Amino acid sequence: MTEIIDSSSEPQSSLNTGLSAGATLKARRVELGYTLDKVSAQLKLTPRQIDAIENERFDELPGNTFVRGFVRNYARFLDLPMAPLLAHLETCLPLERQQAALPRVNEDASVLLGGGGGRSSPVVLVLVVLAAFAVGVGGVVWYLQQLAQPELVASATVALPKVVVLEEASAVASAVAVESQVASVVAEEAVGAVVLNPASAPVAKASEVVAASKAELSIAVQQDSWVQVQDATGAKLVSELLKPGVVKSVAGVAPYRLKIGNAPYTQLTFRNKLVDLTTYTNGVVATFELK
Repeated sequence: MTEIIDSSSEPQSSLNTGLSAGATLKARRVELGYTLDKVSAQLKLTPRQIDAIENERFDELPGNTFVRGFVRNYARFLDLPMAPLLAHLETCLPLERQQAALPRVNEDASVLLGGGGGRSSPVVLVLVVLAAFAVGVGGVVWYLQQLAQPELVASATVALPKVVVLEEASAVASAVAVESQVASVVAEEAVGAVVLNPASAPVAKASEVVAASKAELSIAVQQDSWVQVQDATGAKLVSELLKPGVVKSVAGVAPYRLKIGNAPYTQLTFRNKLVDLTTYTNGVVATFELK
Protein backbone atom coordinates (compact mmCIF):
# COMPACT_ATOMS: atom_id res chain seq x y z
CA MET A 1 0.00 0.00 0.00
CA THR A 2 1.34 3.39 -0.98
CA GLU A 3 1.25 6.02 1.75
CA ILE A 4 0.18 9.46 0.60
CA ILE A 5 1.64 12.39 2.53
CA ASP A 6 -0.18 15.70 2.46
CA SER A 7 2.61 18.25 2.07
CA SER A 8 0.20 21.10 2.80
CA SER A 9 0.23 20.10 6.49
CA GLU A 10 3.99 20.85 6.80
CA PRO A 11 5.23 24.49 7.33
CA GLN A 12 6.52 26.09 4.17
CA SER A 13 9.86 27.94 4.09
CA SER A 14 11.39 30.02 1.32
CA LEU A 15 14.95 29.12 2.43
CA ASN A 16 16.46 27.36 -0.54
CA THR A 17 19.95 25.98 -0.02
CA GLY A 18 20.61 26.45 -3.70
CA LEU A 19 20.14 30.22 -3.49
CA SER A 20 22.69 32.80 -2.39
CA ALA A 21 22.29 34.70 0.86
CA GLY A 22 20.90 37.81 -0.88
CA ALA A 23 18.53 35.79 -3.06
CA THR A 24 17.30 33.81 -0.03
CA LEU A 25 16.51 37.01 1.85
CA LYS A 26 14.73 38.51 -1.16
CA ALA A 27 12.67 35.36 -1.78
CA ARG A 28 11.57 35.26 1.84
CA ARG A 29 10.66 38.97 1.76
CA VAL A 30 8.54 38.50 -1.35
CA GLU A 31 6.93 35.41 0.19
CA LEU A 32 5.88 37.44 3.24
CA GLY A 33 4.64 40.30 1.03
CA TYR A 34 7.02 42.89 2.47
CA THR A 35 8.10 45.86 0.38
CA LEU A 36 11.57 47.38 0.40
CA ASP A 37 10.17 50.40 2.22
CA LYS A 38 8.70 48.23 4.99
CA VAL A 39 11.99 46.39 5.52
CA SER A 40 13.90 49.67 5.35
CA ALA A 41 11.75 51.22 8.07
CA GLN A 42 12.10 48.12 10.26
CA LEU A 43 15.89 47.77 9.96
CA LYS A 44 16.59 51.53 9.85
CA LEU A 45 18.40 51.15 6.51
CA THR A 46 17.74 52.84 3.18
CA PRO A 47 15.87 50.96 0.44
CA ARG A 48 19.05 51.21 -1.67
CA GLN A 49 21.01 49.38 1.03
CA ILE A 50 18.36 46.65 1.27
CA ASP A 51 18.51 46.24 -2.51
CA ALA A 52 22.32 46.05 -2.37
CA ILE A 53 22.11 43.26 0.23
CA GLU A 54 19.58 41.24 -1.79
CA ASN A 55 21.63 41.57 -5.00
CA GLU A 56 24.95 41.10 -3.13
CA ARG A 57 26.46 44.42 -4.21
CA PHE A 58 28.50 44.44 -1.02
CA ASP A 59 30.96 47.03 -2.33
CA GLU A 60 28.18 49.66 -1.97
CA LEU A 61 27.90 48.98 1.80
CA PRO A 62 30.13 50.40 4.57
CA GLY A 63 32.25 47.26 5.03
CA ASN A 64 32.26 43.50 5.66
CA THR A 65 31.61 43.84 9.39
CA PHE A 66 28.52 45.97 8.73
CA VAL A 67 27.35 43.61 5.97
CA ARG A 68 27.39 40.67 8.41
CA GLY A 69 25.42 42.72 10.92
CA PHE A 70 22.88 43.83 8.30
CA VAL A 71 22.35 40.25 7.09
CA ARG A 72 22.01 38.99 10.67
CA ASN A 73 19.35 41.62 11.46
CA TYR A 74 17.56 40.99 8.14
CA ALA A 75 17.48 37.20 8.74
CA ARG A 76 16.17 37.73 12.29
CA PHE A 77 13.40 40.00 10.97
CA LEU A 78 12.38 37.44 8.31
CA ASP A 79 12.68 34.51 10.79
CA LEU A 80 15.39 32.77 8.75
CA PRO A 81 18.32 30.72 10.13
CA MET A 82 21.47 32.90 10.22
CA ALA A 83 24.24 30.28 10.05
CA PRO A 84 23.81 29.26 6.36
CA LEU A 85 23.53 32.90 5.28
CA LEU A 86 26.65 33.99 7.19
CA ALA A 87 28.57 30.98 5.89
CA HIS A 88 27.68 31.99 2.32
CA LEU A 89 28.83 35.57 2.98
CA GLU A 90 32.35 34.39 3.80
CA THR A 91 32.65 33.00 0.26
CA CYS A 92 31.57 36.19 -1.53
CA LEU A 93 32.48 39.19 0.59
CA PRO A 94 35.17 41.41 -1.00
CA LEU A 95 38.65 41.43 0.49
CA GLU A 96 39.34 44.38 2.77
CA ARG A 97 42.70 45.93 3.57
CA GLN A 98 43.75 45.35 7.18
CA GLN A 99 43.73 48.58 9.22
CA ALA A 100 46.40 48.01 11.83
CA ALA A 101 46.11 51.50 13.31
CA LEU A 102 42.42 51.17 14.22
CA PRO A 103 40.87 48.92 16.89
CA ARG A 104 38.97 45.92 15.56
CA VAL A 105 35.19 46.30 15.74
CA ASN A 106 33.40 43.35 17.27
CA GLU A 107 30.80 41.92 14.89
CA ASP A 108 28.16 41.96 17.63
CA ALA A 109 28.48 45.74 17.77
CA SER A 110 27.07 45.89 14.26
CA VAL A 111 23.62 45.24 15.71
CA LEU A 112 23.86 48.61 17.46
CA LEU A 113 25.56 50.41 14.60
CA GLY A 114 23.51 48.92 11.78
CA GLY A 115 20.55 51.18 12.50
CA GLY A 116 22.51 54.23 11.33
CA GLY A 117 23.22 53.03 7.81
CA GLY A 118 26.94 53.85 8.21
CA ARG A 119 26.36 57.23 9.87
CA SER A 120 28.42 58.33 12.91
CA SER A 121 26.99 57.44 16.34
CA PRO A 122 25.86 60.44 18.46
CA VAL A 123 27.97 59.06 21.32
CA VAL A 124 31.09 59.25 19.12
CA LEU A 125 30.31 62.86 18.21
CA VAL A 126 29.88 63.78 21.88
CA LEU A 127 33.22 62.15 22.73
CA VAL A 128 34.95 64.08 19.94
CA VAL A 129 33.49 67.38 21.20
CA LEU A 130 34.54 66.61 24.78
CA ALA A 131 38.06 65.70 23.64
CA ALA A 132 38.38 68.97 21.70
CA PHE A 133 37.15 70.92 24.74
CA ALA A 134 39.68 69.17 27.00
CA VAL A 135 42.50 70.04 24.59
CA GLY A 136 41.41 73.70 24.59
CA VAL A 137 41.26 73.89 28.40
CA GLY A 138 44.65 72.20 28.65
CA GLY A 139 46.13 74.81 26.30
CA VAL A 140 44.80 77.67 28.45
CA VAL A 141 46.20 76.11 31.65
CA TRP A 142 49.57 75.56 30.00
CA TYR A 143 49.66 79.19 28.83
CA LEU A 144 48.88 80.50 32.33
CA GLN A 145 51.61 78.29 33.79
CA GLN A 146 54.10 79.70 31.29
CA LEU A 147 53.23 83.20 32.51
CA ALA A 148 53.83 82.10 36.09
CA GLN A 149 57.36 80.80 35.48
CA PRO A 150 59.46 83.91 34.72
CA GLU A 151 61.18 85.55 37.71
CA LEU A 152 61.96 89.25 37.87
CA VAL A 153 65.75 89.50 37.43
CA ALA A 154 67.44 92.85 37.91
CA SER A 155 69.69 93.80 35.02
CA ALA A 156 72.28 96.57 35.07
CA THR A 157 72.21 96.94 31.29
CA VAL A 158 68.45 97.05 30.64
CA ALA A 159 66.58 100.10 31.92
CA LEU A 160 62.93 99.54 32.74
CA PRO A 161 60.36 102.19 31.83
CA LYS A 162 59.50 104.35 34.81
CA VAL A 163 56.07 105.63 35.72
CA VAL A 164 56.07 108.79 37.87
CA VAL A 165 52.89 109.75 39.70
CA LEU A 166 53.07 113.47 40.49
CA GLU A 167 49.88 113.87 42.51
CA GLU A 168 49.74 112.48 46.05
CA ALA A 169 46.48 111.40 47.66
CA SER A 170 45.55 113.23 50.85
CA ALA A 171 42.10 111.69 51.27
CA VAL A 172 43.57 108.34 52.41
CA ALA A 173 45.71 109.91 55.16
CA SER A 174 42.78 111.76 56.65
CA ALA A 175 40.64 108.62 56.57
CA VAL A 176 43.25 106.66 58.56
CA ALA A 177 43.25 109.33 61.30
CA VAL A 178 39.54 108.76 61.92
CA GLU A 179 39.45 104.97 62.27
CA SER A 180 35.92 104.92 63.69
CA GLN A 181 34.55 106.24 60.37
CA VAL A 182 36.53 103.88 58.07
CA ALA A 183 33.79 101.24 57.77
CA SER A 184 31.26 103.74 56.39
CA VAL A 185 33.47 106.22 54.44
CA VAL A 186 36.83 104.71 53.42
CA ALA A 187 35.34 101.29 52.58
CA GLU A 188 33.08 102.79 49.93
CA GLU A 189 35.91 104.86 48.37
CA ALA A 190 38.57 102.10 48.46
CA VAL A 191 36.33 99.38 47.04
CA GLY A 192 34.97 101.71 44.33
CA ALA A 193 38.56 102.60 43.30
CA VAL A 194 40.13 99.14 42.99
CA VAL A 195 37.36 96.59 42.34
CA LEU A 196 36.63 96.02 38.66
CA ASN A 197 33.25 94.37 39.22
CA PRO A 198 31.62 95.68 42.46
CA ALA A 199 28.50 93.54 41.98
CA SER A 200 30.48 90.29 42.25
CA ALA A 201 33.27 91.39 44.66
CA PRO A 202 33.23 90.09 48.26
CA VAL A 203 32.40 92.59 51.07
CA ALA A 204 35.61 93.76 52.77
CA LYS A 205 35.93 93.93 56.56
CA ALA A 206 36.75 97.27 58.24
CA SER A 207 40.25 96.07 59.23
CA GLU A 208 40.98 95.02 55.64
CA VAL A 209 39.89 98.44 54.35
CA VAL A 210 42.22 100.19 56.82
CA ALA A 211 45.15 98.02 55.63
CA ALA A 212 44.27 98.76 52.00
CA SER A 213 44.13 102.49 52.67
CA LYS A 214 47.70 102.43 54.04
CA ALA A 215 49.03 100.54 50.98
CA GLU A 216 50.72 102.34 48.11
CA LEU A 217 49.88 99.68 45.48
CA SER A 218 46.50 98.03 44.85
CA ILE A 219 46.03 95.36 42.17
CA ALA A 220 42.77 93.84 40.90
CA VAL A 221 42.16 91.48 37.95
CA GLN A 222 39.27 90.49 35.71
CA GLN A 223 40.98 87.26 34.61
CA ASP A 224 43.75 85.10 36.10
CA SER A 225 46.97 87.14 36.01
CA TRP A 226 50.50 86.45 37.31
CA VAL A 227 51.73 89.50 39.24
CA GLN A 228 55.18 90.13 40.70
CA VAL A 229 56.07 93.26 42.73
CA GLN A 230 59.55 93.93 44.14
CA ASP A 231 60.53 97.01 46.13
CA ALA A 232 63.86 98.87 46.35
CA THR A 233 65.17 96.55 49.10
CA GLY A 234 64.74 93.50 46.87
CA ALA A 235 61.77 92.15 48.86
CA LYS A 236 59.07 90.47 46.80
CA LEU A 237 55.81 91.98 47.98
CA VAL A 238 53.71 89.97 45.51
CA SER A 239 54.67 86.90 43.49
CA GLU A 240 51.57 84.85 42.72
CA LEU A 241 48.67 84.16 40.36
CA LEU A 242 45.81 86.52 41.24
CA LYS A 243 42.20 85.41 40.77
CA PRO A 244 39.24 87.60 39.70
CA GLY A 245 37.52 89.32 42.64
CA VAL A 246 40.70 89.44 44.79
CA VAL A 247 42.31 92.83 45.50
CA LYS A 248 46.00 92.74 46.45
CA SER A 249 47.21 95.82 48.40
CA VAL A 250 50.89 96.20 49.41
CA ALA A 251 53.36 98.85 50.58
CA GLY A 252 57.15 98.88 50.63
CA VAL A 253 60.14 101.01 49.75
CA ALA A 254 59.87 102.80 46.40
CA PRO A 255 60.77 102.50 43.61
CA TYR A 256 58.80 99.34 42.77
CA ARG A 257 59.63 96.92 39.94
CA LEU A 258 56.56 95.17 38.50
CA LYS A 259 55.85 92.37 36.05
CA ILE A 260 52.19 91.65 35.13
CA GLY A 261 51.43 88.57 33.03
CA ASN A 262 47.90 89.46 31.88
CA ALA A 263 48.06 93.27 31.70
CA PRO A 264 44.93 93.89 29.52
CA TYR A 265 42.78 92.43 32.33
CA THR A 266 44.68 93.91 35.29
CA GLN A 267 43.94 97.23 37.04
CA LEU A 268 46.76 98.89 39.03
CA THR A 269 46.29 101.79 41.48
CA PHE A 270 49.43 103.57 42.77
CA ARG A 271 49.05 106.13 45.56
CA ASN A 272 45.34 106.42 44.79
CA LYS A 273 45.99 107.06 41.06
CA LEU A 274 45.04 104.63 38.28
CA VAL A 275 48.09 103.58 36.19
CA ASP A 276 47.72 103.16 32.41
CA LEU A 277 49.41 99.85 31.57
CA THR A 278 48.95 99.95 27.79
CA THR A 279 52.18 101.94 27.20
CA TYR A 280 54.26 99.30 28.99
CA THR A 281 52.56 96.19 27.62
CA ASN A 282 54.28 93.93 25.11
CA GLY A 283 51.74 91.37 23.92
CA VAL A 284 49.97 90.69 27.23
CA VAL A 285 52.95 91.15 29.60
CA ALA A 286 53.81 94.53 31.16
CA THR A 287 57.23 95.16 32.79
CA PHE A 288 58.00 98.57 34.32
CA GLU A 289 59.05 100.56 37.41
CA LEU A 290 57.02 102.85 39.69
CA LYS A 291 58.47 105.57 41.92
